[in-house]
Amino acid sequence: MKAARHMHAIATGTVAAVLSASAFADGTVWLPAPGSGTFTVSYVSQEADEMWVGKNGPGPIPFRGLEQETVLFDMTYGISDAVALDASVGRSEVSPTHGRPIPIETDGRTDLNVGVTWRLMDELITGGASVAVRAGAILAGDYEAGGPGPVAVMGDASRVGAGPTAIGDGADGFEVSAIVGRVFGDRLALSAELGTRNRTSGVPRENFANLDGHWIVTPRLVLSLRYYIQDSTGDVDIGPPPGPGKHGTYWHLFPEVAEDVERVSVGGTLSVTDRINVGVHWFQVLDGRNTAEFDALGGTLTYNFGL
Repeated sequence: MKAARHMHAIATGTVAAVLSASAFADGTVWLPAPGSGTFTVSYVSQEADEMWVGKNGPGPIPFRGLEQETVLFDMTYGISDAVALDASVGRSEVSPTHGRPIPIETDGRTDLNVGVTWRLMDELITGGASVAVRAGAILAGDYEAGGPGPVAVMGDASRVGAGPTAIGDGADGFEVSAIVGRVFGDRLALSAELGTRNRTSGVPRENFANLDGHWIVTPRLVLSLRYYIQDSTGDVDIGPPPGPGKHGTYWHLFPEVAEDVERVSVGGTLSVTDRINVGVHWFQVLDGRNTAEFDALGGTLTYNFGL
């Protein structure tokens, strides 16, 4: 029972860290008990005034700047001792911080991510590490992802799509990953996830990895550290045509841009009651390719049901 309480606290902290750093529902080996689960509301505010452009280009370099506010809703539910469902969706608004017309303001529903996790090995039974696999489906949100074609800003800026202010890539897809994790001495928990994400509409495949560390200060307080890296297989960079470049030309190619990301996040989750948890997390983009140097602060409120 004690170990189960620790794992529940870690799982809640993991959800909070993921939601504060990404719209994607990354996996965890610490699953809710059958018939129980969590419902989490997360608010994230992030901004950037610099970005990395191209695979070997200079960076980060100053640009007009972006700010983004997102509200996410996440749910997990335990089907059995070894199987759990998860879903994540929200609403986001992105706007320029230094005027228009480029980049333009946009908002909309985020991508819907629905997944199932199957735990193959349970550390409480084997005495080793917990091992799981996760498969998820991605359904594109209703935001503007890119323009309809090569349109110059001075020609008809109203026809230019969201471009760099797009909330996502505007494409359906799927992702699969393998996850391993273990709790050490009721105080430290470590986990790692390795996966791949594939989408339609010419969006390049992304391979990603998460490394998580959790310090169980008390059964009610968990501090977390996460390192995330994403590597794109694409070869389209932001720049002069044929890539999305200056003066708004070829903005329809933005979903095909290769985006690499290296990010770190830190934070903590507090169990206020047996059913209510609150969390605060901060993250910073450290390096990348065709990505902004975002720093963000997020807060979460989680309700645990079926306990």
